Amino acid sequence: MLKDILKLCKVNHYIKNVIIIIPLIFSKNLLTFNLYPKCLLMFLGFCFISSAVYIMNDIVDIEKDKVHPAKCKRPIASGKINKNFGIFLCLFLIFLSIACSIFINWLCVLMICLYFILNIFYSLYLKNISLIDVACIATGFILRIVGGCFCINVLPSPLVILMTFFVSMFFTFSKRKLELELIKEPQQCRKSIEKIDINSINQFILLNAVLSISFYITYVLDNSTMQRAGTEYLYLTAIPFTLIIFRLLLLVNTININDDPIYFLENDNTLKYLIILYFVVIFIVLYF
Repeated sequence: MLKDILKLCKVNHYIKNVIIIIPLIFSKNLLTFNLYPKCLLMFLGFCFISSAVYIMNDIVDIEKDKVHPAKCKRPIASGKINKNFGIFLCLFLIFLSIACSIFINWLCVLMICLYFILNIFYSLYLKNISLIDVACIATGFILRIVGGCFCINVLPSPLVILMTFFVSMFFTFSKRKLELELIKEPQQCRKSIEKIDINSINQFILLNAVLSISFYITYVLDNSTMQRAGTEYLYLTAIPFTLIIFRLLLLVNTININDDPIYFLENDNTLKYLIILYFVVIFIVLYF
């Protein structure tokens, strides 16, 4: 039962919420240990609310998931977890999430609430509209990183917000491509991609990969960024960042055994090493 609950909550997706510590790193507050409790609460807040959203989506999509080749194995769709228990767990996680953010400040509560409201509209309507569905998911990541800024009382950089948006779009279009390649029957396809062909999605993936790298390079070369960081060598981090994007592009175009890019983060050692290298370079450049 516990294993099914963890699967329902998609605990393996909690890695997405690590994005909230990015402001802590780039603001050179990584060694300011008294900020850690706030960051932990913000991280837990987004973990709980994202789990609530996943459960809500599974409840709304239960009939469609039953005929999907991969989603039919989800706990609610497969019948392993009762729908009413799912509703109770969703409400409980919402309460936990708001409780975590209340202990930080009202702006963090606002980010959690906006994230949940956005996903209510997404689950009920927006997820069926091509491109808008992807933009909604990217907006969710922006709310995460802005929440990470607010919990340590720093202002978010416009360039970071734009970069976050395009990196998120890159990941989400990659997910759509992988899902489209796994689908064999038209009725299994989500409405937002049923009229989009693989070539179009490939173009969207490539375009967002280029925009992600471009905005990252623009950010690390920006004068205000270098002044805040206290170093002119932040551009060195663009090398491992670009390699990470390239590796993801390669995996998305060569592996289609799963419909979620999170699979690559969990199973591809080369990608793991590149991510470790990226954070090592950041730490060396900013703190030494």
